[in-house]
Amino acid sequence: MLTQLMLELFKICRSRSVHLSFITLIGFVGLMLWGFYSYAERKTGGQATEQFKYTYESKNYFNGLTFALYSVMFSFSLLIPIFVAMVAGAQIAGEARTGTLRMICVRPLSRVSIFLSKFLMVAFYTYLLMAFFIGLNLLAGLLFVGWGNLELYPGPLNLVDEPGKIMRDEALWRFVYASLSGTWALLVIAAIAMLFSVLFETPQMATVATIALYLMFYIIGRIEFFEHLRPYFFTTDMDFWRDVFKPSIPWQSFYHYGSICGAYIFGTLLLAITIFSRKDITS
Repeated sequence: MLTQLMLELFKICRSRSVHLSFITLIGFVGLMLWGFYSYAERKTGGQATEQFKYTYESKNYFNGLTFALYSVMFSFSLLIPIFVAMVAGAQIAGEARTGTLRMICVRPLSRVSIFLSKFLMVAFYTYLLMAFFIGLNLLAGLLFVGWGNLELYPGPLNLVDEPGKIMRDEALWRFVYASLSGTWALLVIAAIAMLFSVLFETPQMATVATIALYLMFYIIGRIEFFEHLRPYFFTTDMDFWRDVFKPSIPWQSFYHYGSICGAYIFGTLLLAITIFSRKDITS
């Protein structure tokens, strides 16, 4: 099993999709900095473009922690899931496309071990992606904006109903928590992509099916007409990871929705393993 894990790690490290995901996130952070700089320039008439903190409700509102929060929130819903789906969707279907799946499955290692080793590497990649992105945003915020306390206001992030504050040191720990809770939420996408990777013969089909399913539930769940359906979508439960950025973390609902995500993950994986174990592999 350890040898198989090392082999899967080597494959992921060589994957172009993995390299593309990290490069894209670096570019996204650059665009976010440019966007907020342009916003500051408009709000100050070009007189204080270097002082982002003077561009919102409070003179102390905007700082590096606020920048990192906005960047992570905006990218989590529509950008990072795509990369997770790309990598997870290629795990089984990619082997089938290149003709190596049958050779792998005739080895003494069981199909369950093969599948789990691939999923564990996807989970490791997902955590690295989240940790890297959060760390990059915090570093960019420190270098280009400067740090302070994390002040929260009702607004586009939809985190609080009234103004609140998280002190700087505590806020940094909240970002650490977010790397873990965000990874757990994204593993729902990874598990679905792994299932489609078993069902389809090409990684493109597995990736597209995963992204289409995710976007369908994500968009419908945010349309007011379908508000009564929102509690039944896995995309709604995935939002639990955001709770770590509330002034007081609602631990009861956090664990509740985290457990539901766990049920999605393990239920989907069990179905995928069952199908993969019985699948007739001819190529």
